[in-house]
Amino acid sequence: MTKTTIQPRLNIRRDTTNDRYTLVLQIVRARKRSVIFTPYKLLPAEFDPVKGVAVPTSRIREHRTFIREVNDFLCSQIQEVKTVIDALERRGKPYTATDVARSFRKRHDNRCINTYFNMLIGEMEKGQKLGTASTYRTTLMAFERFAAGRRYNFNELSGVTILHFQKFLLNEGLKNNTITFYLTKLRSVYNKAVREGFAPKGTDPFEGISLRIEKTRKLAVSDSVLRKVVASKFPGKNELAVSRDLFLFSFYTRGMSFVDMAYLQQKDIQDDVIRYRRRKTGQLFTIRIVPELQSLIDRYRNFCTPWVLPIMMYIAADGESLPYQFDGTTSEERYEFECTLHRRYIYARSNYLRMLRRLSTRLGLEQNLTFNMARHTWASRARRKGIPMAVISEGLGHTSEKTTRIYLDELEAKRLDDANRIVTAL
Repeated sequence: MTKTTIQPRLNIRRDTTNDRYTLVLQIVRARKRSVIFTPYKLLPAEFDPVKGVAVPTSRIREHRTFIREVNDFLCSQIQEVKTVIDALERRGKPYTATDVARSFRKRHDNRCINTYFNMLIGEMEKGQKLGTASTYRTTLMAFERFAAGRRYNFNELSGVTILHFQKFLLNEGLKNNTITFYLTKLRSVYNKAVREGFAPKGTDPFEGISLRIEKTRKLAVSDSVLRKVVASKFPGKNELAVSRDLFLFSFYTRGMSFVDMAYLQQKDIQDDVIRYRRRKTGQLFTIRIVPELQSLIDRYRNFCTPWVLPIMMYIAADGESLPYQFDGTTSEERYEFECTLHRRYIYARSNYLRMLRRLSTRLGLEQNLTFNMARHTWASRARRKGIPMAVISEGLGHTSEKTTRIYLDELEAKRLDDANRIVTAL
């Protein structure tokens, strides 16, 4: 039986202009060889040709971290090559070392849209940018549904392909802004691939494609609805009561987003002030705690430490709801913990939006409450109270008053209607 070997080596060439050589995987079968290039370059002293691993040459932490990264990459790539070999073996047909390398590149070449997306997702997750990783993953899933098993390279991504993808999403029943979201993320990844040399320069498949977000109707609840929510009563700490409290918490904090409420910790509260950074923008917010807000904070203080609100919770074996807390020591354990928190946040967001719909039905509201409504409600009430636009804009964390006006268009339209009614009354 012919054996296939995989050997990490340095690609030492005479025409190399420096002392570092590209690390490659040499595939040998039936005395024929082929190579798979890796993105790493090493000094000869940094590679053990007998063991086939990178070795540190100093005790500097950054250098040792780099060497560990190289070896982790080697292990994953060797495993992937073995997967390719197993697939070729199962076909039962003769194959060569070149076939192995070609099949590997087809699966793992970053010129392939799927491969490059997955590489970026891995990088985002490794850097604990789980939100970005999640948006990339949903975009890739949408594109894979469109591709129906075909593996597109970036140089195959034309304006016609983008239009077909757009039409496919429309036929799936998606709204324009959702489709624009997917196309925007795909364009962002395409531009990254261009900068890194995996996509062709000088062409733009998105040229002429409209990526404009449609202006959606922004709804702020009326004062009567807000009072009805505040006055609603539910026994204990059931999910309807918690969803009501989360909606009001967002309103009392000038429209804090659900993700920021989920990750808000008690250490972020000092001297009757909440200080936190928006996870979306990194912007620092400072909010003075009003009495209504303090009441909500006190309600859950001893229930969900270290969190402020009962979102990052899990159900223990005895049925008790307990807060997630990190008890590890290593960076790998911290990473796993952050992934667990992100999964919990995603689930909680969906769950409490569902609870807000149930709450809206229970209260007999014409429209379902959302957490974004709390933000619009704060802005609209502030405007009605005569608070200057610049102050409202700063309170919402907007970089321009133009953004704030999106929240207030309905209010302004109502004022114009009222004025017109007065003017035209003969």
